[in-house]
Amino acid sequence: MRSVFADTPWFGGDYNPEQWPEAVWDEDVDLMQRAGVNLVTVGVFAWSLLEPEEDRFEFGWLDRVLDLMHKNGVKVDLATATAAPPPWFSHTYPESLPVTLDGVRLSPGSRQGYCPSAPAYRRSAAKLTRALAERYAGHPAVVMWHVNNEYGCHVPRCYCDESAAAFRRWLEAKYATIANLNDAWGTVFWSQSYSGFAEILPPRATPAHPNPTQTLDFERFSSDEMLACYLSEKAILREVTPDIPVTTNFMGVFRGADYWKWAPHVDVIADDLYPDPANPDAALGASMARDLMRSLGGGKPWILMEQSTSAVNTRPSNAPKADGEMRALSYQSIARGADGILFFQWRQSSIGAEKFHSGMVPHAGTNSRVWREVERLGAELTTLADVMGTKTQAQAAIVFDWDSWWAIEQRGMPAESSYLSLVLTVARRTDRGWPDGRFHAWRREPE
Repeated sequence: MRSVFADTPWFGGDYNPEQWPEAVWDEDVDLMQRAGVNLVTVGVFAWSLLEPEEDRFEFGWLDRVLDLMHKNGVKVDLATATAAPPPWFSHTYPESLPVTLDGVRLSPGSRQGYCPSAPAYRRSAAKLTRALAERYAGHPAVVMWHVNNEYGCHVPRCYCDESAAAFRRWLEAKYATIANLNDAWGTVFWSQSYSGFAEILPPRATPAHPNPTQTLDFERFSSDEMLACYLSEKAILREVTPDIPVTTNFMGVFRGADYWKWAPHVDVIADDLYPDPANPDAALGASMARDLMRSLGGGKPWILMEQSTSAVNTRPSNAPKADGEMRALSYQSIARGADGILFFQWRQSSIGAEKFHSGMVPHAGTNSRVWREVERLGAELTTLADVMGTKTQAQAAIVFDWDSWWAIEQRGMPAESSYLSLVLTVARRTDRGWPDGRFHAWRREPE
């Protein structure tokens, strides 16, 4: 498999040309040249345009985008577009919509509207992935595949009947017999003993505290189900394009997925991180997340796949970044092993739910502080060839373990605890106790 990294750091971001008239695309590539952009992620949320009806694919617009990028020397991280099923999908397969802990089936009209265990979703995602892989296997602009987007960001757990059936299969594979499960779960407590796997449900809303081991196993299962979705698409991409690296974007210290289990299956570790400019500890939390990414990759270079140039629109109050803050956080990632600095997104949206999420090209255009900072950073990154591929030597280690996270934050504990707060306390002491403040995250291996 060829390396995804170039002689200088990757610089760019999510590019959504489908949101704009084609007349804007030429301006986009001109500005990309000015900013030094050399990598864009394309097609993350384009399923409805790529497959407007089931089994009818339309690739003409994407052909033109990829050809335009190649003509102008911009490489592409091409997404499989499976993060947001189109309206026809949920209309045809309503059983694939996710269900909350309280039994509410979520409606379409947003993104990530699917259950990871739903057979219809798995089939449709696989068909789209194969169609994209076969069409663009030889396209010279494509240097990396981007599977789905931020797995579990909005629906980390689904409690529908499809999930229940998949959970039972997962449990049977783990425990083999119902007697083994009853013993492991301590089901003699509160009269919970099962006579067969068919009786088991996800830990849905209950009158009192649910079984803690059942809940912990459901956390593990849910992470594994999302990983199975990723692996299904990756297998197709590897079959059709064996030389092109495959990634998906992690989300820093994200509770919903055990990234230690995911990391061996990701050719390039990629991360999305949005520190809150209004939080005085944001830089500390960001440094911990970046060190985790380096650790997940075993010290190999990784990519900051998404950050913001300024304010986001996801918090109750969204502070803009101060002058120079975006540059400082970018260099924080480089210092902790990143060989790519990308943003969400290239051109700030004028439609949809993210109109107020900043972009590399803001609403104010090129006569703005944000654009000047983008140009400056792009120019500086071209001078950093000597640091490409270098490794960071950590002087301390912190054990970071998702099983512990899930177990500590269950109900019925001596006190309500935040696992991240505990880890950040250690990180803060580490940051003060070592000259460079860098640490390595270790996984606690099962006994």
